[in-house]
Amino acid sequence: MPHPTRLVLGPLLGAALLAAPAPAAASAPAALPALDLGAPSVQSQRGQRLKVAVPFGSAPGEPVSATRFEVVSVQAPAGFTAPAAAGFTISKPASRNLVFLQSRESIEAPELTLTVRVADQPEGTQTWTIGVPPARASMPTALADAAPRASRAERPARRGTARKAPAAR
Repeated sequence: MPHPTRLVLGPLLGAALLAAPAPAAASAPAALPALDLGAPSVQSQRGQRLKVAVPFGSAPGEPVSATRFEVVSVQAPAGFTAPAAAGFTISKPASRNLVFLQSRESIEAPELTLTVRVADQPEGTQTWTIGVPPARASMPTALADAAPRASRAERPARRGTARKAPAAR
């Protein structure tokens, strides 16, 4: 038979442990490392979906997920439509400290004001005004309307260009 003190203290001690608050370190999630965002680089042009590359600094070897980034707002100058912030795709190459933000809609605005939030950052949002390059010149109309060249099989044979078979000895 167990000692009478163990019969009383056992359940009381267990209840006390369950009621005790957990240590703060065990209950709080680990803080994510701070990221330093660099200057964005526009990878697209007007008439295309907006694609922006944003470099960031983090601790060496520290894995950073694309889910930490969010486009909060996009504003365009008067007379232009800004792409919806919720419609951006966010991706990150595995081996580089770079995040790509790409809009769902094509853009025509010459510049945009873009606000990005990084999760778990004290200074969590960053706003940039970015210039969007004009669409590159397309093929001149005269060349675009020209008839395509005939294929080699459809071209007349040139005289004097055919090789003669070597003479038999």
